Amino acid sequence: MDSGKRDPHSDKKKVFPENWNIDFSPLQEFVDRMDNLFSRSFKSFQGQVLHDFPAEIIEEDKHILVKAEVPGYSRKDIQIEVIGNQIKITLHKDESISLQSDKETVNKKSTQRKERIVTLSFNIPKNSITATLEHGILMINIPKQSIPSHVIDIKD
Repeated sequence: MDSGKRDPHSDKKKVFPENWNIDFSPLQEFVDRMDNLFSRSFKSFQGQVLHDFPAEIIEEDKHILVKAEVPGYSRKDIQIEVIGNQIKITLHKDESISLQSDKETVNKKSTQRKERIVTLSFNIPKNSITATLEHGILMINIPKQSIPSHVIDIKD
């Protein structure tokens, strides 16, 4: 092995006593591969099942607006949850379609779920938030917190 290059798995052997001459690098490579596989699979799974939707944060003098595009969703399909300094918007819609022909009736059901988390720089006051839904646009109005600032003098 080149003296300039270090084997990243060589440090794993040093954990065991000197008289244990066991090379764990194949096991470590297997664990790394499995970790990579699960990591990629989970990201792929999330991308297929949980979609997000367009949302923007608009800052005004006295409040912050979160404007989300949710066409096709009604008020009953939308859940807004406040968690500290985050707003979690969940869209959930169940649809049933029934197709009838001369010979048979086919029923199909589908579920669509979308989620978006918006993070702000302050804890959100839960009691003073309002939300409206018009023409597929969800507007969440969050009053700004009046947080007094204090300048700290730096001593020499």
